[in-house]
Amino acid sequence: MNQKKKIIILSILLSLIILSIIISSNPRLVDRALYRIGIQEQVCFSDPKINEIQDEINFVFVGDFGINRNSLNTLNNIKLVNPEIIILTGDLGQATFEEWKELSINLENETVYTILGDSESEIFNGEKYLKHYGLENEYYSFDYENIHFLGISTKLGNISYDFEQLEFIKTDLEKNYKNSETQWTIVFMHLPMYSSKAIDFEFMMDIRNELQPIFDSYGVDLVVSGHKHAYERTSSLMFNNIILGNEKCEYQKSDGQVYLTVGTGGHSHSVFDNKESWSIIQNDNDYGFFNLALSKKQNTLYGEFISNTGKIVDSFKIKNNEL
Repeated sequence: MNQKKKIIILSILLSLIILSIIISSNPRLVDRALYRIGIQEQVCFSDPKINEIQDEINFVFVGDFGINRNSLNTLNNIKLVNPEIIILTGDLGQATFEEWKELSINLENETVYTILGDSESEIFNGEKYLKHYGLENEYYSFDYENIHFLGISTKLGNISYDFEQLEFIKTDLEKNYKNSETQWTIVFMHLPMYSSKAIDFEFMMDIRNELQPIFDSYGVDLVVSGHKHAYERTSSLMFNNIILGNEKCEYQKSDGQVYLTVGTGGHSHSVFDNKESWSIIQNDNDYGFFNLALSKKQNTLYGEFISNTGKIVDSFKIKNNEL
């Protein structure tokens, strides 16, 4: 082997060694590089697409905005799917109410519900946000078609001491459970009950310990939260991390709940550093929103996470075979 070939081989080996050291010290670089060329984790693919379902009624969920171009793109893209209802899971801009109102002016003619995040509760006057969307309380419920929606306030973090709200939640879900007109029950809140990123872990566990046994008893199907600036979807779960089935793309309505984190409004990205056994898919690269469609004819909920690039990054459905 001549000297020139030896130098080339040594150069390649040295480059591979340096690249391996960089990758091992910062795996995020690889993840971002793959994302840049359009390669990222995708477990399920949309079939059919929500906008191809003839009798669909759709709802949008998202939280954790900033006063920036990313958040404006999210708000503009939400309008493109023509949702019947928009549900905001808190941290609306993490700025003054006036700044949020100006940023979200294109939603003024929409039906919007919100709960307060920690930024509205701790820093800014949350009452202005509630009043702006015609809400009288930080926790409440409402019905649309055959879906019951329950908005829960997590502003205190430790929900164990919020006796009045806990009583409201239990009474509301118990009454709804007995309502034969309701086929689906969806809860939304700011702090997550399940997240592979252990932020505010003590509060997360407190909320889970207090609420999930109630959810198990009264037929809650889906729980959507924000706070963690990323997207994550879980298996169908019952209290104490009990995983119901191995479904990744098509769930059957059961005694458990599917948990979604959609803190992807545009404020920033929060990187996952692990993946729990119950986590189906994670995305900490994209901003966007969760679009949920109801097909009454098929007795099915269809969910899609739509990034601001227009790509459907995640897709799943929950079928109700009891009807």
